[in-house]
Amino acid sequence: MYKLYGISELEFSCTYQAWLDRVHVDDVEHNERMLDEAINGVGIYDPEFRVVHPDGNIRTIKASAEILRDSHGAAIKVVGVNYDVTEKVDAIRKLFDAKLAAENAAQSKSDFLANMSHEIRTPMNAILGDLQLLENTSLPDELRAVLKNASYSGQSLLTIINDILDYSKIESNQLQLEKASFSLTEVLDSITYDLDSLVSEKRIGFTVNKDESYNEYWMGDLVRVKQIILNLSSNAVKFTDKGSVKINASSKVFEGKEAIYLEVVDSGIGMSKEVTEHIFERFTQADTSTTRKYGGTGLGMSITISLVKMMGGEIDIQSKQGLGTTVTIKLPLPKANNIADKAPKKSFKAPNLKGKKILIAEDNNINQVLIKAMMAKTNADITIVENGLLAFEAVGSERFDLVLMDIHMPIMDGIEANQQIKTILPNLPIIALTANVMDKDVKHYYQQGFIFHVPKPIDINELYGTLRRCLYLIG
Repeated sequence: MYKLYGISELEFSCTYQAWLDRVHVDDVEHNERMLDEAINGVGIYDPEFRVVHPDGNIRTIKASAEILRDSHGAAIKVVGVNYDVTEKVDAIRKLFDAKLAAENAAQSKSDFLANMSHEIRTPMNAILGDLQLLENTSLPDELRAVLKNASYSGQSLLTIINDILDYSKIESNQLQLEKASFSLTEVLDSITYDLDSLVSEKRIGFTVNKDESYNEYWMGDLVRVKQIILNLSSNAVKFTDKGSVKINASSKVFEGKEAIYLEVVDSGIGMSKEVTEHIFERFTQADTSTTRKYGGTGLGMSITISLVKMMGGEIDIQSKQGLGTTVTIKLPLPKANNIADKAPKKSFKAPNLKGKKILIAEDNNINQVLIKAMMAKTNADITIVENGLLAFEAVGSERFDLVLMDIHMPIMDGIEANQQIKTILPNLPIIALTANVMDKDVKHYYQQGFIFHVPKPIDINELYGTLRRCLYLIG
């Protein structure tokens, strides 16, 4: 005990106060209170406190004691032990500090990526939006080829941005899976449409085969299921220069549960056994020549395996160099009877909104021109304002059927404008129109009462689908 407190036997007077004098001044009150509570029978005495040695050295002591009592229950003696736990406490503190630093770093990275995503998506909105509008114009063949290349490059850049964001969310455990009924047929049809241009350009076959066990409706995260299949299918198409790509879809039992069973089979360049073993690692391509020829970040497969594992599934790759690749995935998801709540789908034709008044709040002049052009075919009566305050004032003086609301605006942002509008017109449907696409942001918008969320860069067909859905809701 003398060694624990840094004193000799001659320096200790054996009084309570002599012991208390060695306790760190900041720990005295707590220590005495615990002792009093133990003596009074309303607590136990097992504190952790600091003691100060005569040379100034501070150590941490863990104490444990029992109160001995007489036949009447009165406390007569305290018997216990002390342990020096300084090293353990210091180690725990260092681990805590390291954990806090890591969490702060992860949050800083997440905030940085979210901000960069927004800043990149804002100009990308104008670039991809203008390209979409040009696709519906009459152009000479050589300019249409230029437009096609520009559109493809723009979409490739957007895919890279999305992959970086997704990988960051997976790495920091911030990606959450939704659970809702969806149609696997619609997912496969959507993938076929998304890859149609590349498939046609490469002049290869692309088919979806469904066997007798195929089940259409499932419960799960529609977006992430599509992302898994699209990543695998687009890779298959990208690395196949002749022959075909096939998706074989069925339903099987996996580890006692019903599961989506898919095979993505291609006749492409294939991979060696060594490459196959490392293909799911981040930033990995088959080799440097593959990266130079085909491009890509190498994040797609890493994200895919992470999503499959999050769903409790399994993925397997069988490949031979020069002979193609077969990727098999099993996703154990509950079956559903139908789609309970259909989200907005893409529409390749503008809805007829003649007679409807739509307010658009958007501060960026380029985006104002773009959204006005995109809305032209709807025949709606459009009013554009440049901030949330003007939007609030507009709905107070005129009747509108729908509001498209940007989030980041000066004077009053979209969140506050939505809240203000809801106080006077709680039933006015408001769509969030923003470059913020992080899951937590989108979830927050729905919690705030936004009826739908349209991400930037705006996909004109997705915008039309959302407007068509709104038309159904507002009548």
